Amino acid sequence: MMKFLLMLSFIFVVGCTNNQPVKNMELEKNKPKIENKSTKNPKIYIQDISVAEAILTARERNLDLEIKRLESEISTLDRKIAFSNFLPSINFGGGYTKLDDDINIGVNTYGLGSSFGLPDILGMRAVDKSFYTYSINAQVPIFVPSTWYLYSARKKGENISQIVEELADKMLQLQVMGEYYYILALESERETLENQLKSAKELQRKVEVSLKVGSVLPWELEKSKTLVATKEFLLDKNKRDLEIAKMSLKRTLNMDMSTDIRLQNIDTNIKKLSSLDECIYKAINQNEKLIIIEEQKNIGEDIKKIAISNFLPKIILGGGYGNNSNEILMDSDFLYGNVSGIVSIFNGFRNINEYKKAVRNQKIGELKLEKEYMTTILETAKAYKNVENAQEILKIANMNFNSEKGKLKQKKTEKNVDLIDNEEYYKALADYEKAFSDREKAKYQYEMAVGTLKIVMGENPFEEEVK
Repeated sequence: MMKFLLMLSFIFVVGCTNNQPVKNMELEKNKPKIENKSTKNPKIYIQDISVAEAILTARERNLDLEIKRLESEISTLDRKIAFSNFLPSINFGGGYTKLDDDINIGVNTYGLGSSFGLPDILGMRAVDKSFYTYSINAQVPIFVPSTWYLYSARKKGENISQIVEELADKMLQLQVMGEYYYILALESERETLENQLKSAKELQRKVEVSLKVGSVLPWELEKSKTLVATKEFLLDKNKRDLEIAKMSLKRTLNMDMSTDIRLQNIDTNIKKLSSLDECIYKAINQNEKLIIIEEQKNIGEDIKKIAISNFLPKIILGGGYGNNSNEILMDSDFLYGNVSGIVSIFNGFRNINEYKKAVRNQKIGELKLEKEYMTTILETAKAYKNVENAQEILKIANMNFNSEKGKLKQKKTEKNVDLIDNEEYYKALADYEKAFSDREKAKYQYEMAVGTLKIVMGENPFEEEVK
C-alpha cells in the first residue's frame, strides 16, 4: 500500500512539472506587451512658424494674457455692480406661522362689569392661531452721492483694466519677438562655431605632424587640443542654449513641449525715424503707463468725493404691498410708501479721518503722475538713442559682411589652385559665418530697439508682422 501511494505521488508531481512550461508559454503569450510602450521613443513633430504666427498664437494661448482678459472682465462686472445702486431694489417675502396656543389681549372692563355683568378683564384674540403673510417692497435711492462717485471710480477702473490688457498684449509681442530673435541668433552662430571647430582640428593635425619632425614643442600640441576642446564645448553649449530657448518660446506660446519648431528668418529694412520731439509728444499722449497713472489719480479724486459725501444725508424712497391672512384684520392687504433719511452725527471721527486719508492719497497720485511724466520722457529719449545706435551697428555689420563675403570668394579661388591650405580656408569661412551671424544679430537688435520705442510711444511694436 505504501509503495502504491509513493508511485501515485510521483506520477502527480511529474505531471504538474510537465504542465508548467505549457502554462508559462500561455501566460507569456497572453501577457500584455507593455515593455515596448515604455521603451519606444515618442514621435517628435516639427512645426514651421513665422513671426506673425508666433504672435497670433501667443495672443490666443498665452496664460498671462488670458489672466489679464479675465481681470478686465471682472472690472466690467464691478462697474455694472456699481451701476445697480441707481436701480430700485425689489424684494419679495412671505411666511407661515402656527402657534401652539391662543394669544389674547386683556381689556380692562372694570367700569362696565357691574352694568353688563362682564368680568373685570376681558380677553380678546390678538392674532389667529395660524396665519400666513407675504409682501413685496421696493426701495430706490433718491439722494446718495457716494453711489455716484463709486460708479465713476469703477468706470475709471474698467478703463484701466482695458489699457492694462492692451499693454500686456504689446509686452507679450515684444517678449515673443525677443525669444524668437534669440533662437535665430543662436542658429546663426552654429555654422560659425562648426567652421571654427574645423579650423581648430586642422590646426591640431598640422601641429601633430610638426611634432613628429620636431619643429614644435609638446605643449603647443596640448594648446591646440585645448583649442579644439574649447570649440567643441562652445558648439555643444550653443545646442543646449538653443534647446532651452525653444522651450522658453513654446512656454510663452503655450505649445506642446514635445513639438519641435523651425523659425522662419526675417528681412529687416531700416525705417525712417521721426524726430525725438515728435516721439516724446506721442509718448506723453499715448503711453499706457502714463494714462494708467493719470486714471489712478482721478480715482483718488472720486474717493475724496465719496469721503465728503459721507457728511451728507442719504435719502431713500420706499414702498410696497402686503397681505396678511389674520381674520382679525378688516382689510387683509394694503399698500404703503415711505421716505427715509439718515445722516451721520458722530462715528468716532471716522468720516473726518477717511477724508484726510483720501486727500493724502490724491496728493500721492499727483506726485506719481509727475514722476511718471518725467520717466516717460527719459525712457523715450533712451529708446530713441538705442534705435540710433542699432541703426549704426546694423550698417557696420552689413559693411563687414560684404567685405568678408568678398574675402571668402577670394579664398575659395586660392584654395582651388592650392595656394592656401584647409586651415586658412576654414578660418576665412569661419570669419564669413561670424560676419553673417553678427549681421543677423544686429538686425534682431534693431528690430527690438524699434519695438521698444513703439511701446514707449503707446504704439503696436510689430504692427507689420501681425496684420
